[in-house]
Amino acid sequence: MTGSAQVILATLDRHLRGPASLRLTGGAALVLGYGCERATEDADIVLEDAELEALVERSDFGASLEAANRELEPQGMYLSHVFGPEQLILTPTWRESCRKLERHAGWKYLEVSVLGPLDLIVGKLARADEEDLDDIRYLIVQESLEPAAVRRAMREAMVPPILAATYSVTCQRLERLLAERPSTS
Repeated sequence: MTGSAQVILATLDRHLRGPASLRLTGGAALVLGYGCERATEDADIVLEDAELEALVERSDFGASLEAANRELEPQGMYLSHVFGPEQLILTPTWRESCRKLERHAGWKYLEVSVLGPLDLIVGKLARADEEDLDDIRYLIVQESLEPAAVRRAMREAMVPPILAATYSVTCQRLERLLAERPSTS
């Protein structure tokens, strides 16, 4: 395990006191779930309230997270945000679209999944800076996503009110990106 995303998760696993199922989004999801070769210094997690409560009860998640972050800090890495799904831009089928990662042999407690590619794409539209657009391009090519499927995900996405204005602007950026790529169908 040499990549920073793997180091972050291995560090968390060492501090857990029981089973923990996590769902990754952002750069760590791209690296671990889709083979994207990019740097990431954090791991963002998506959990529903009941999932988070179970983690706190089963694995002392809060204390484990703090201990992992203390250990990771000198390396410039950390477990970042624990988002509720209502805080992110996601498709209505985001739960079913998640992909479970193969369990790493060194992990004692962790089970990890990543958001599906369309959910990662619409999630990137919360900001859609150049790095986000590069990530979107990567996913479109890596997953052979048709522009029509991406556009459908954009239309159907559940957008938190606080992100609505930004989303309308960033959708235009993604539309320009989609126009650059000819359809294969």
